[in-house]
Amino acid sequence: MTQINNINGTAGSMNIDGIDLKNMSPFTAAALVQLEIAKTNKDTATQYINEMKAQNDRARQYMEEADKLRQLRSDPAYEKYNLPGSLDEMKSTLKDVSSVKNTYVTMEAQIAAGTLKPDKNGLYQLPAEADAKLRGFVDKAGHDNFENITRTADNSFDNYHFKSELDGGLKELEKYEAFLKEIIDIVENGDIPLEQFGNPIKLDNLNAIISSLEHQAENCNSDNQTQMVKLQDKMGQYNSYISGSSDMIKTGAQLQQSILKS
Repeated sequence: MTQINNINGTAGSMNIDGIDLKNMSPFTAAALVQLEIAKTNKDTATQYINEMKAQNDRARQYMEEADKLRQLRSDPAYEKYNLPGSLDEMKSTLKDVSSVKNTYVTMEAQIAAGTLKPDKNGLYQLPAEADAKLRGFVDKAGHDNFENITRTADNSFDNYHFKSELDGGLKELEKYEAFLKEIIDIVENGDIPLEQFGNPIKLDNLNAIISSLEHQAENCNSDNQTQMVKLQDKMGQYNSYISGSSDMIKTGAQLQQSILKS
């Protein structure tokens, strides 16, 4: 930064980053001043570039979240799930879903390896801890979303399953896990409050959220256009002061050569 102190007659002094310009030739001093001003413009231009990069990242993020919602919107199943009441509850539910899914994966692997055998009725028993978690989130999300898990006549379920039900149940758990991850990601990274989705999620809500994300992306692009104008101005000033500094050095050198020759 340029520092100017006590500019007052013979007492005046000028320094740049601790370099005293008072005893320098006017051309050298002027060249250094113009270099300092050029540096200030370059620093500001760099700041604009960083801000534009950040805006581009935000715009891309908003569009990615909008694309995820369009994909979600294409699957009618999204309207069937009853969402957990809060983001924290949703994260806790996701943890349980992932845990139960892993139990299913382990059981499937054990069945394939022949280390897990069915009972005399051809049923496999789900561990008690996994069964408790399963009941918790299935009851909240809605039994209709888990037909292979709640396969009894009264739409309730127990912890015994045929192999085909384990296969189908695993797919249902994977689908619900992906659904929760998607909603959590959109809420956290797209700055969309969970309550805007509705419960269950409504089509109109999804359309409104997609439009909001698109609008935010457009705002980022619009801001970047403004920043680009400022950037071009600063770079123009930078080039001008660099050129001016070079001219000052050349003029000083020419003057010195002329004095030496005379």
